[in-house]
Amino acid sequence: MSPEAAAAAVQEEVKNRVEQTKRQVDAKMMQGANELRNAALTVLANPSPSAPGSPPGVRSGNLRRNWNMYSSGGGGNGIFGIQSGMHYSGYPEHGTSKMAARPYAEKIKETAMPEILALFSELGG
Repeated sequence: MSPEAAAAAVQEEVKNRVEQTKRQVDAKMMQGANELRNAALTVLANPSPSAPGSPPGVRSGNLRRNWNMYSSGGGGNGIFGIQSGMHYSGYPEHGTSKMAARPYAEKIKETAMPEILALFSELGG
C-alpha cells in the first residue's frame, strides 16, 4: 500500500469513527434525560409535609409524576433535560411570600450526574 493510500484509509476510518460517535451521542441524549426523570422521582419522594430547605413532600404526587423529557440538536451536539408539566413547579423551588423555598432542581441534577457521566463515558468504544 502506498503512503497516499494508507493516509486516505486512515482518514476514512477516522471519519467513520467520528460519525459513529456522533450517532452514539445522539442516542444517549434521551437516555440522559431519562436519568434526570428517574432522579426527579427519587428526589421528590419526600413524605409530606416537608421541612423548609428540603425537597417538597408528596401530597397528590402530581409534581413528582409529571416530567417531560426532551433532547434537541444532533450530530453529536445538543441538549437534553426534563421539564415539569405542573404550572406550580416554581413555587416550591423558589418559595412564595407564604412558603419557604423547598429547592429540588439542584438535588435532581446531583442525583442524576453519576449515572449520566457513566452513560456518556461509554462513548467511542
